[in-house]
Amino acid sequence: MARIVLSILLVLLVAIGMVGCAPSSSSSSVAVSSQVQPTPTPTPDPSVLKVGYSKANGFNPYLVNDSLVLQISGLVSEKLIEITPEMDIDYRVASSITSSGLSVTIQLRQGLSFADGVAITAQDVVASLNAARTSATYGAAFAHVTDVQPAGEQVVVTLSRPDSLFAYLCDIPILKEADIAAAQPTASGRYTYQSDNTLTPNPYSAFAEEHAPKTIELVDISNFDALVSGLSVGSIDLYATTKESITTSAYTSRSTSYNMNHLVFLGVNSSRSGFLAQPEVRSAISAALDRQVLCDRAYYGGALPARGAFHPLYPCVTGVQTLSTVSNIAACEQQMEQLGYTRSASDGYYRHANGYRPELRLLVYSDSALKRSAATLIKEQLSEAGFLVVLEETDDFAAGYTDKIANGDFDLYIGEVKLYNNMDISPFLENGAVRYGIVQSPELATAYNNFLADSSTAEAFESMFAQQLPWIPLCWRTGTLVVNKQVTGMIPSCSNIFYSMQSSLLDSAPQA
Repeated sequence: MARIVLSILLVLLVAIGMVGCAPSSSSSSVAVSSQVQPTPTPTPDPSVLKVGYSKANGFNPYLVNDSLVLQISGLVSEKLIEITPEMDIDYRVASSITSSGLSVTIQLRQGLSFADGVAITAQDVVASLNAARTSATYGAAFAHVTDVQPAGEQVVVTLSRPDSLFAYLCDIPILKEADIAAAQPTASGRYTYQSDNTLTPNPYSAFAEEHAPKTIELVDISNFDALVSGLSVGSIDLYATTKESITTSAYTSRSTSYNMNHLVFLGVNSSRSGFLAQPEVRSAISAALDRQVLCDRAYYGGALPARGAFHPLYPCVTGVQTLSTVSNIAACEQQMEQLGYTRSASDGYYRHANGYRPELRLLVYSDSALKRSAATLIKEQLSEAGFLVVLEETDDFAAGYTDKIANGDFDLYIGEVKLYNNMDISPFLENGAVRYGIVQSPELATAYNNFLADSSTAEAFESMFAQQLPWIPLCWRTGTLVVNKQVTGMIPSCSNIFYSMQSSLLDSAPQA
């Protein structure tokens, strides 16, 4: 009897299933049918990368100082050199660059061609260097270049002063001599123009990457906000920024950082305060700072601790810089005790044997959330080490911040400067943009001039800098490349956000 009942139930279930699958003209059946048949989501083409560019400004960074033009030139124009993500030299059109006194010899790599098959010549390199010298994009960095001449398979550059790291300035695009004034010069890079808004691999490129995208789709973008919104709606796949902070969607995008030469430093007014005029005091303040904590907490990991005057990843200073990345209270106390200062039992702050208690005003531009956070941490760190610090915040960049600095109305301030890639520290020296309050040392100037002539003297310069600390380096801010979550393998550098796309593939399905 049980088997008969079970058989009846199975028949009923099958019948119900058949009715559900049968066509029906009822409105309810139509509604159900429309709900279970969603519109298919288009599958992204795994060989196409969508990139923002400025159609009006073109592809030539010698004509216009525009970040999008500069970025796109990294795809269509090969450079003399690229700077690697680790801040080393990657020779491209140049096979070597040698500095000797006031002369720089650029040896050219042979067998390279533009996208039309025409060979790259020394005359093209000379024209590109001269265009860089007069451009708004590169001109200031090449201010010490006085002459550029072809010499067979070489180019000889004459300088007004030695520059042992001149090679780092040579991350400039190489254009045809005849195309120097063209908004869309003949391509020499990994990609060339297929149409007004499409780039495809350059068959003549010596630096093509096997697994890079087969097509670059160019999307006309008006400004940075359009870049951000373009990524969020999927019209572009990436953008790069050097801004202090960015807002991204963890669901649709991810970000990667890349090293830059943006130095965040503690300006010291040695001319205003006899206390800060003592190098031992500046050294004690530096020892009290925890630079790693500043990078991790104030800059949310978007910075690299400073170890000296130059970027710590540059090969010439590897292993020779001595500034600590973490606080060293013992070293701080030792320096202060040698100067006659001890910490008061009542408040924990340093007092001299004569009763003098130093008080330091730390100026910060409060509209910069990261610098304001850094200032708060610095005050905490110095207070814990025995220094009385008063935080002075201002949201007035002109009158409240820059004018105060220029007029010497500060003890300490948090500043930032973008150094040229050859580690030119002229902004801190006499007549430099951030010279205010800095003690100018003839001995340190001599050590720096020795370094300009010969980078192997970097250790001697860094040693003297650490003894004097006319300014106190804090960290080197990093840039950010934000990509669609479907994009993988992009490797940016400070000279080219498209430095490598060798393993860059677009996945066929979005990632969670």
